[in-house]
Amino acid sequence: MSDEHRLFGLVGYPITFVRSPGILNAYLAQHGLPGRMVPFGIRPEALETALAGLRHLENLRGFFVTMPFKERILPLLDNLSETARISGAVNVVRRTPDGKFSGHQLDGAGFVGAMNEAGVRIAGASAYVAGAGGVSAGICCALAEAGIGRIALVNRNRDRAEKLADRLRGAFPKTVFCATDSRPGEEIDIVINATSLGMSPDDPLPVDLAGTSRGIFVGDVVNVPHMTPLLETAEARDCRTQHGKAMFGPQIELALRFYEDGL
Repeated sequence: MSDEHRLFGLVGYPITFVRSPGILNAYLAQHGLPGRMVPFGIRPEALETALAGLRHLENLRGFFVTMPFKERILPLLDNLSETARISGAVNVVRRTPDGKFSGHQLDGAGFVGAMNEAGVRIAGASAYVAGAGGVSAGICCALAEAGIGRIALVNRNRDRAEKLADRLRGAFPKTVFCATDSRPGEEIDIVINATSLGMSPDDPLPVDLAGTSRGIFVGDVVNVPHMTPLLETAEARDCRTQHGKAMFGPQIELALRFYEDGL
C-alpha cells in the first residue's frame, strides 16, 4: 500500500465538534505529506466491534482517541506504552502491519513540548496541576521526564489525586509528587489546568492564582474558548500563558512519528 493512500482516524462519540481532523489534514497539506484523517463516530456500545473492523484496514496507520473512549479502550488494545499504563488513558493508537493495536498517551508530551518551544524552564521547577484524570497524568509524566522537581496535584476527588501521585512516585522517583487541597503559593513556578473547567462561561476558576507570584507560567488544556477565564486572570497578573491549542502542533508531530515507527 503506497503512502498516498495512508489513512489516519479519530475515534470518539459524538464527533460533531471535534477539530482534530481539520488540524491534522491542514498540517499534512502544509508539509507536503501524504495521507488523510477521517473521523469515526462510534457509539460506545459498538466500540469493540468497530475496533475489530479497523484492524483489517490495511492502509490505516493509526488513530487519535477522544471522549468517551480514552480509558475504556485500554483493554481492547494489544500493547500499551508505559505512559499509557501510568495515566490509565490513551489518545493515540498505532496499527501495526499485522493488525495489532498499540496505545500511547501524547497529551502530556504535546503540552510540555509546547512549553519547551516557548522556552519555559521546567528542570527543577515546582508545578501545581489541577486534575487527576488521563490528561493530567500524561502531563505529569512529561513534566517528570523533563526533570521537574515537584508536582502538587489538586482534584475535587482527593482520593483520586492521591492514587495518581502514588503511581507517579513509583515511575519517577526523582520527582516529588503530592496531593493537596491548598491553593498554589509563591513557591509555585508552573500552574496547569488539566480539567474541563473553563469550557463553559459558568464554570468556576479551576485554580485561584491570588497567592502565586506574578509572572509565573500558567497553562490550560481547554482549547475552546481560546482564552479561558484562567488565562485571562493570569495575563492580568503578567504571567506567561499557554492555551490548549498550543499542544496540537507538537502532538501531531509526535503522533505521526508514533504511527510510522512506534516507540
